Amino acid sequence: MTRENAHQRFKKAVGMLVDEKGPIKERLLIAYASQLSEVDQNHDLPNTLVSEFDRVKYALSDAEMPYGYGEHAAKKIDDMTDEEASEMARTIFALFLKLHELEAQEASG
Repeated sequence: MTRENAHQRFKKAVGMLVDEKGPIKERLLIAYASQLSEVDQNHDLPNTLVSEFDRVKYALSDAEMPYGYGEHAAKKIDDMTDEEASEMARTIFALFLKLHELEAQEASG
C-alpha cells in the first residue's frame, strides 16, 4: 500500500464515521475493520504520524499482539463510552487532516 492508498482509506473511514447511520460505536467499528485496520503504519504513513496512528490503532484493537493476547476491535469499542468513541472519531478525522496537509506540503515543495 502507498500513502495514496492510506489517504483513501482514511478518507473512506471518515466518510463512514460521518455518513453512515447508526450509533457511533458501530460506525467506528465499521471504519476501523474495513479501512483503518488495513493501514500499515510502518510503510503507508509519514514518520510524523506513525506514533499517533499507533495510539489510535491500539485504542481500537490490540489483538495483533504476540501470543494471542489483546482484545479485538468489537470488544474494545463496545467497552468504550459513547463520548470515548466520539473522541476517537475526532482523532481519526484529525489524523486524516494531518495526512492531507503533509501530502499537500510534499506536493508543493
